[in-house]
Amino acid sequence: MYKYVLYVICAAFILSGIAGCGGNDKDVLARIDDRIITEDMFENRIDALPDRYKEVVRENKRKFLDEVIIDELLYTQAIDLGLDKDEEVGRVFEEAKKKILISKFLQIKIDNEVTVDDAVLEEHYASNKEEFRKPEIRRASHILVRNEQDANEIAKELAGGRNFEDLARSKSVDPTAQRGGDIGYFARGQLEPNFENVCFVLEPGQISEIVKTRFGYHIIKLTEINPPEIAGFEEVKDVIHKKLLNVEKKKKFNDLVTKMKDRAKIEINEDSSLFKNDVAGDNNGTADNDA
Repeated sequence: MYKYVLYVICAAFILSGIAGCGGNDKDVLARIDDRIITEDMFENRIDALPDRYKEVVRENKRKFLDEVIIDELLYTQAIDLGLDKDEEVGRVFEEAKKKILISKFLQIKIDNEVTVDDAVLEEHYASNKEEFRKPEIRRASHILVRNEQDANEIAKELAGGRNFEDLARSKSVDPTAQRGGDIGYFARGQLEPNFENVCFVLEPGQISEIVKTRFGYHIIKLTEINPPEIAGFEEVKDVIHKKLLNVEKKKKFNDLVTKMKDRAKIEINEDSSLFKNDVAGDNNGTADNDA
């Protein structure tokens, strides 16, 4: 996966011409025949990468440079074969160019212009608080063994006053044993049903009878209950912002497309055989306004 990510990124480097000619020897990062890659070229291209790739590349610059060099060599071979003049390649390049230009246009006309004020976010939060209700969550620990006899012996030890966490560490066969059996927080629907049903009838500090699941035999101790609550504004602010921003962008896009269509002369041959089996209605090329 790492190599695939690097390959995709490197391809973008080559297409945008990372290697050049000449340059100050002091700044040269690598030479490939008569072409060079300077430190500035390399750093500038990393800065231009999507955020999700930057960290990967910055932590593996030497490996990344090797991939860039390999791609530069392959690119040179492709040029030597005249593939840059191949008709199919030309069509692909033109289509890629079109997509890149459209993306840049939408960035300028929509992404850079659409904003959502904090006041709007707060108003949405105040009007839709139930949307941000967090379910009750519980926390529990357990001791897991493979057979009922072992479970009965542990239950007797607990009844005799033995510490639950100590027994979990020494007797449980589950990976949680090293944490005293603690499985952390969970909501309904996240655990094995038989196990979960018991957890949701226990009170904090209470220890269950033996519970059988497909994993074996459990003894469960409920340790904490956090009741349902509504998340605070700051906790969900980013989620609201993303949602409302997308709504506004869709509106802006639809308005933009409608205006362009109104100004353009568009003629469609509705009798074309291409539409023979077309059952979709005309939506004027605009996006849905649903959030």
